Amino acid sequence: MAGSKQTTRFRFWRSSVRFIGVIVPRRFRARFRQEWEAELEYREDLLARWDRLDRRNKLKLLWRSLGAFWDALWLQPQRLEDDMFQDLRFGLRMLLKHRGLTTVAVITLALGIGANTAVFTLINVLLLRALPVKNPQELVILNVINGRGPGDSGYFPRISFPMYRDLRARQEVLTDIVASGARRSIRLTIPGGAGTVEVDNVQTSLVTANYWSVLGVEPALGRFFTEDEDRNPNSSETAGSLAVLSYPFWERQFGRDPGALDRTVIVNRSPCRVIGVAARGFSGEQVGSEPDIWVPLTPFSSADLFEDRGRVFTHELGRLKPGVSLSQAQAAMTLIYQQLVRAERAQAAQKNSDHATAIQDFQIQLKPGATGLSFGFPQGLRQTFTQPLRVIMAIVALVLLIACANVANLLLARAVARQREISVRLALGCGRFRLLRQLLTESLLLAAFGAAAGLFGAWWGSHVLLRMVDTGYAPLRLDLSPDARVLLFTMAVMALTGIGFGLAPAWRAGSVDLASAMKDQARGAGQRAKQYLGRTLVIFQVALSLLLLIGAGLLIRSLHNLRQIDLGFRPEHALVFDLAHNPQNREPEALARVAHDVYERVRQIPGVERASLSKHMLLSPFFSNGSLKIHDYTPEQGDRVEAHFNSVSPDYFATVGMTLVAGRGIEERDGMNAPLVAVINEAMARRYFPNGSAVGRIVEKSPGKPIEIVGVVRDAKYNDLREEIKHMVYLPLLQSPDELGVLEVRTTRPLSALAGPVRNALLEVTRDVMIRRAVTLSAQVDSTLASERLLAILCAFFGALALTLASVGLYGVLSYAVAQRTQEIGIRIALGATARNVLWLVLRQSLTVALIGIASGLALALVCTRLVSSYLYGLSPTDPASIALATLLLLLVALLACYLPARRATKVDPMIALRRE
Repeated sequence: MAGSKQTTRFRFWRSSVRFIGVIVPRRFRARFRQEWEAELEYREDLLARWDRLDRRNKLKLLWRSLGAFWDALWLQPQRLEDDMFQDLRFGLRMLLKHRGLTTVAVITLALGIGANTAVFTLINVLLLRALPVKNPQELVILNVINGRGPGDSGYFPRISFPMYRDLRARQEVLTDIVASGARRSIRLTIPGGAGTVEVDNVQTSLVTANYWSVLGVEPALGRFFTEDEDRNPNSSETAGSLAVLSYPFWERQFGRDPGALDRTVIVNRSPCRVIGVAARGFSGEQVGSEPDIWVPLTPFSSADLFEDRGRVFTHELGRLKPGVSLSQAQAAMTLIYQQLVRAERAQAAQKNSDHATAIQDFQIQLKPGATGLSFGFPQGLRQTFTQPLRVIMAIVALVLLIACANVANLLLARAVARQREISVRLALGCGRFRLLRQLLTESLLLAAFGAAAGLFGAWWGSHVLLRMVDTGYAPLRLDLSPDARVLLFTMAVMALTGIGFGLAPAWRAGSVDLASAMKDQARGAGQRAKQYLGRTLVIFQVALSLLLLIGAGLLIRSLHNLRQIDLGFRPEHALVFDLAHNPQNREPEALARVAHDVYERVRQIPGVERASLSKHMLLSPFFSNGSLKIHDYTPEQGDRVEAHFNSVSPDYFATVGMTLVAGRGIEERDGMNAPLVAVINEAMARRYFPNGSAVGRIVEKSPGKPIEIVGVVRDAKYNDLREEIKHMVYLPLLQSPDELGVLEVRTTRPLSALAGPVRNALLEVTRDVMIRRAVTLSAQVDSTLASERLLAILCAFFGALALTLASVGLYGVLSYAVAQRTQEIGIRIALGATARNVLWLVLRQSLTVALIGIASGLALALVCTRLVSSYLYGLSPTDPASIALATLLLLLVALLACYLPARRATKVDPMIALRRE
């Protein structure tokens, strides 16, 4: 038995030496194996006593055995004379010899590989890249879901701050849970000896003190705040607080000066002492949203938020304990949450409420948090662009396939031109496998040059994509620098591309019959087979190009349909300013006074025709909704009168271009002490007042506070162009004063001319209001179509690129065929063929190839266009007009590509053609 173990172990070491020998240069390989097998026989007695050796001697034997590997590495310089480097040197010489072909092939491949790398870079940043924290795979995102689904009208599941506090105290499956508030845009004041600097729109994140320890982040400078420093709600303005700077902000505003520590900066009106700088590369827990400053959550939040179990203002992130699985943690957290909900209901006397959801329907949902949280846009950044990016990835993959087919055709033509060289090499004893490897090496070199050029193009392309995606309310901050995953992806695409377009030409060149090739060299043996393969590749290109053109046509027509929707307002000559308002005095009278003063002051700016204020911006993801009671209206059983609300100032409807259809709008007389009034839209009037005018009817939003409907306004899109019209109730801003949200301005002047005067006007009224974002209302409408526009533009661009590549491929194949048939054409002309006969002869052959490709593309399109059906509006994936236009365009381009070589064929001189060898 012991002998068997010894033999097995010796065979293992011998196999290891043979495996290592693969990287040894060929001419040294046999001697290397002999020497090391002899060495192993010398150590055979040690191997036999392996089980009795102590740890030190085992390690010593293993270390000595690694000598085989080191010897193999030391021999690597000798590999320069091996076949591999001979192939590389010869391949480089051939590429330099045919510089025109090399340039065209490299540019074609650079476009394909660069497009794929650019799209994958954005996918990597948005979906795949892990947070730069310790063991990101242990992070989990806490959500609560209702088992009955979103349609249940009972208690809505949530994690309020008191619930977070209770979960954190009672759970035992997570190392800890962190709570983080929504990002705030603030005005930061930096006092200094050279003067005070004010910076607007500084992104600030409110986090609990355990934020840093849960994520596992170390400071680059200074320290982070502690639990004791994250106490005392709403105390930052009176007692001051602390701040941690992000590394880019420290670099940008303080020039990486260590003296920034212990300096006092003013966050809005709160003096904060800078105590640290976050690690370089750390950009927070939200993808696309990098804070400039972190401050403690509690001192910057109102005291009532920490005891109100009905309000949510944070999101939660936790870290799994070692050895605890996601499902185990989820089950344990769900049990605790249900117990806490039961206690909340008992305290609120809702235990036996008829409409309350069953407690067992509430579940804590733990999602992997390695890649961070995703917010922004109506459905979230990831949810909005994941599917479009996947579709775009498929599109650029098709473009790369077309590029590969184009380069393969070029290599096929060159292989025919090199037939004499290949025949001579085979006659002198070169093996076919050796020849195949040489030709594939040249293809891989082309792919490598294309990938290198594509990486530069990908850097530019990924930033263009980011600008197209960046239509949200805060600028996207994404690090698009290529990481190891992007480089590996590019290398994989390079290898697959090089083999993909090089294999067929290399195999065709290596499979030539030597005797026939040497005899028929002058007659062009193998031309027919080359032309057959070349035409097949062109058919492939035409089919894929037509697929992309049909997809582009569908998406462009769908985008056009969306832009033709009746918005219900006039976005032309209207500007919207998204405001950040942090009032020092939150009394209703003070808020109403600020709103009135801003409204009056902005109206006085030269060039402003009308101005208004509102709580929520048109076509934004933000809204307020609730239930109403309508006097003299009895709802059906189970029916609730629900509507969306927006508080607006006088002139709102005229400023945004909405039309009143009955009654009046919100006017200046609708102040705090005036009777409560409201304006509703047509959809709500039709639904609840079908038999008479809604004007003069009474509704209640709060018990005992009747609101008179004084007007009806035309229906308008509110949150999304695709959604049905919402029931809208517009309330006077002065009767429900709150923080200012949006300023609307109607003017004929450009945004750039009014942004400065509006900012100055706001500063004259109060320093508590800041402009976060200023856009035209037309741009705001376009931002709701971000994913549709992204798909349409890119599909159109890559469709045009694919069409260009396909037409070049068709032109190249036909030009080569005409050149090869020069003698035949000359004979036909000498025998009496007219120019029209020759023209039709060449066109018929080429158009046959194009028509076969079009037929294949149509069949492919009928299947693949269904993948973008969710992005189509007002037309089907088999829309006849889109398919017909794309087919006609491709046919016209193909006809032009075929006509030029065919026209040249009619100019052949018979005398010259007959003398040609």
